[in-house]
Amino acid sequence: MEIDGQVYVDASPWSGLANWCIQLTGPVSGAVTTDASGNYIFSGLPAGTYTVCEVLQTNWHETFPSSGPGCAGGFGYSITLIDGSGASFIDFANLSP
Repeated sequence: MEIDGQVYVDASPWSGLANWCIQLTGPVSGAVTTDASGNYIFSGLPAGTYTVCEVLQTNWHETFPSSGPGCAGGFGYSITLIDGSGASFIDFANLSP
C-alpha cells in the first residue's frame, strides 16, 4: 500500500516544489523528499493510521490543507490504510510571502 501526493506553489501555474521533506508517522515512520515535479510517495506500507506532514522551507507558508492534525508548519493529514488500499492526492500547497 502507498501514500502519495504533491507539494506545489499555490498560485498559477501551480508548479511543483522540488526537494521538500514530507514526514510520515504511524506503524511505519520515515521521510522522503519531493522529486523535480514536487511529487512524493511512501510505498510498501502496512495497514494502520498514519499522519503525513510537510517540513516548511524558509520564507514559505502553508495554504493547504486548511485543517487536519497539527504539524510544525501548519496542518497535515490523518490517513487510515486498510489491506489493499492506498491514498493519493495527499497534497500540500504553499506560498512564499
